[in-house]
Amino acid sequence: MTLNYFQNIPNGPNNPSQDQPNMKTNTNSIFSIWAIDHITFGNASNGQHAQVTFASNNTPNIPTTPPVLFTKLAASSLPQLFFYSGNAAQSSNQYIDAANGSTFLLGGIILKWGSTASIATNTVVNFASAFPNNCYSVVAVSGTATQSSIKAISASGLTTTGFTLLVDGGSNQTIRYIAIGD
Repeated sequence: MTLNYFQNIPNGPNNPSQDQPNMKTNTNSIFSIWAIDHITFGNASNGQHAQVTFASNNTPNIPTTPPVLFTKLAASSLPQLFFYSGNAAQSSNQYIDAANGSTFLLGGIILKWGSTASIATNTVVNFASAFPNNCYSVVAVSGTATQSSIKAISASGLTTTGFTLLVDGGSNQTIRYIAIGD
């Protein structure tokens, strides 16, 4: 939707009759803009949002203060909703749409996921991007579809950049994990 708006109207030296058509265009444009995503005038709820529509692929620059909610094209080539707050480590680096990836959850929580081949009982696993502050928990499971000789899988030595994978029994197994932090 394209709307016209004439700045500096009314113009002091002009006769008001000269500016009247432009003033009417401005008034109608303001009403039309207000009607986009809002409940319009003359309703008890006027001024409240009816919905929020975003222009697609309008990624802001980092850092963002105050926080910014926006859409951008994800790996699926469809616009997705994103939230940036602070610097790149706290926001844009946390959106990784891949097999070893990362995303923000509500409340500032970050979720990371991935898989790795367990070569030995103490395999160091690095996240696709570091948590800015803390890694609270990692859950690891066997990703092998067939029966494996793995008796137990656990994660230890949690850091913001990764963890140590402990596998009892079996090697060269695919291990999948999820990690939660902030």
